[in-house]
Amino acid sequence: MKKVFIAIVLVSSLFAACKETGKSNESEKNITEKGEQAEKVKAPTTSAICLLDKLSIRETPSSKGKWITSMSLGEKVAFTGEEITDSKSKKQYYKVKLTDGKEGWTRATFLAVNGKVGAMLESANVYKRPDLLTKTEKKYSVMDIIAVTENQGDWMKVKGKRAEGEYVEEGWIKSSNITNDEIDIATAKFASSAIKKSTMTERIKALQEVIGNPDLSSSKFVSIIEGKIKDYELRNKEIDVKDVKVEEEPKS
Repeated sequence: MKKVFIAIVLVSSLFAACKETGKSNESEKNITEKGEQAEKVKAPTTSAICLLDKLSIRETPSSKGKWITSMSLGEKVAFTGEEITDSKSKKQYYKVKLTDGKEGWTRATFLAVNGKVGAMLESANVYKRPDLLTKTEKKYSVMDIIAVTENQGDWMKVKGKRAEGEYVEEGWIKSSNITNDEIDIATAKFASSAIKKSTMTERIKALQEVIGNPDLSSSKFVSIIEGKIKDYELRNKEIDVKDVKVEEEPKS
């Protein structure tokens, strides 16, 4: 009888221990799941600025990946933190998320992570460092769109493609030369595209459309664009006059 009693006590103790262990494991599981969820919520969203118009976003980190959509120069996107370097091309790719929810991979070279978009108010000298003694021969032009990546006093480190440059570059400029107004940035973007049209007539028409857009009417660049239109119209007349003179010349 004594042995039976001892056996019953042992089984009861074992059952209780197993039950407690089960609760403990379940509790640990819940804590882990909550911890993971909290970590995901706490993870900050890193912003990035697109530095090239019509920059492609693809399903995979490769130039041969399926095309999803493209980004606009100056557009702000979310950088997910995922990055891959193509083993063959050695090109680095970042995974980004657009404001409409689309996600994909794009070239890291043409993004400014943690940057703030801006546009040049006037022509500005580029410096190697925030020091007047480090001036370079390079300049940013009026309405060039850039990303500000660092501030130091009245200096700003910027990244972007200059109108007269071929590649995305970095350098320091005086902060007074930059506007971060979204209307100014949009106006600069569309005006820059218009100026690249092949003929004077096309440029004039495209620029007139920019300043004719009521959403952009308050931009600081309107007067500059109006000046460019007058310049192009004058140059167009000069070309017409030359053509007329050539036609009037008597044949020998």
